[in-house]
Amino acid sequence: MTALSPDRVVVINDRSIRVGGATNLAILSAELLQRRDIPVTFFAGDSAPVDRPAADTINLDAVPLLERQRSDALRLGLYDPIVYEALNGLIASRDTPSTIYHVHGWSKILSPAIFRALAPVRDRVVLHAHDYFLACPNGGFVNFRTNRVCELKPMSGRCLTTQCDKRGLHEKAWRSARHMLREHFFPTKRAAANIIVVHERMRAYFDRAGMNGTQVETVRNPVLPFVGPGLQPWTNRNFVFVGRLEPEKGFEDAARAASLAKVPLHFIGDGAGRALIEKTYPEATVHGWKTRDEMRDIIRSARAVVVSSRVPEPFGLAALEAIASGIPVILTDAALLADEIAALGCGVKFRIADIEDLAAAMRSLATDDALIRQMSENCFRQAATLAHTPETWADALVDLYGRVLHRAYRTTIDLRQHRLTKTVTLDDLRSGDAL
Repeated sequence: MTALSPDRVVVINDRSIRVGGATNLAILSAELLQRRDIPVTFFAGDSAPVDRPAADTINLDAVPLLERQRSDALRLGLYDPIVYEALNGLIASRDTPSTIYHVHGWSKILSPAIFRALAPVRDRVVLHAHDYFLACPNGGFVNFRTNRVCELKPMSGRCLTTQCDKRGLHEKAWRSARHMLREHFFPTKRAAANIIVVHERMRAYFDRAGMNGTQVETVRNPVLPFVGPGLQPWTNRNFVFVGRLEPEKGFEDAARAASLAKVPLHFIGDGAGRALIEKTYPEATVHGWKTRDEMRDIIRSARAVVVSSRVPEPFGLAALEAIASGIPVILTDAALLADEIAALGCGVKFRIADIEDLAAAMRSLATDDALIRQMSENCFRQAATLAHTPETWADALVDLYGRVLHRAYRTTIDLRQHRLTKTVTLDDLRSGDAL
């Protein structure tokens, strides 16, 4: 059969402004698809930025749940009727048999309401698993109370009765209810869904959740270096953390370890934890969110990049952007890329949430110029084996869309044949020809 191609891709994401890895990738996908003359509609929950990710961008002018009144956040985080009406209206007015709906993020603003709207076109919906929210109610496969990776089956009796959420038992109950509502609108256990995982090892977590994995495909993220070649990180002193200042990212672990190791630590990012860092660890430098151009001078001063997430990080974009720049990384042993990166000599692992172990890794890299230089050379040699470039990523997405459309086309044909067979059989019975 001739390869199929979408006549439009609707990119669905909480935000349309570049904040965080998943949103950056959603926006990048829109840009790359448009360069290939594939029309894009970008459907986002936030207010319109100055630089819209697509000419056809739909913004709902809502704010993240954490910025709303508590009662509104609890209610609208479970189901936002305005979101449903907007997306349902878009589908009703613009859907074609070759439209792809690509969901990147929904848990910060949009809510499970999107899945009710998408249910009628689920054969052409692609769910991009940048995190674990499709499988795990707290989104991380981690017990935030014990700081250990969770080994329970999501939504099992033990899962539902275990207080693992970072904000409290009531939040765990709310997240579990949201998970059940999402599964009600868009089942992934009894029916196969088109799901992209960003690392092969994510499949084991999805399997544990009981998800139907027959249409799960791995597409590693694209990576561009923070800066071009020529860095000499072994001549630098600074350690750099890139990411949201939220508990699951382990920002305070990095700050505490740097304080113990007596090494300078710079944060590129922002979030609820910024005030804590500035008050408790004044020796650390918090730069806030920076554009790629603004980041360059900070990154050029880096000896190593620290990835201290308390969750089994599915991909770790900052780590790979550092490696592509020739900068070694320190990352938790729970990160799915940790074993590969350590084996390639591009960085070192430490035990997740173990401050002393992280501090020891920082001390080791802070004092060994020869090791940093060797790791930097390994980074340049091995970076291409770990991730896509933007162009090869776009190729992979378009190829995946073709397979999704082919499956949807076959499903439509099979349904029509089934209905036709059923109709003929009834007519035959009525006429007596079947007797």
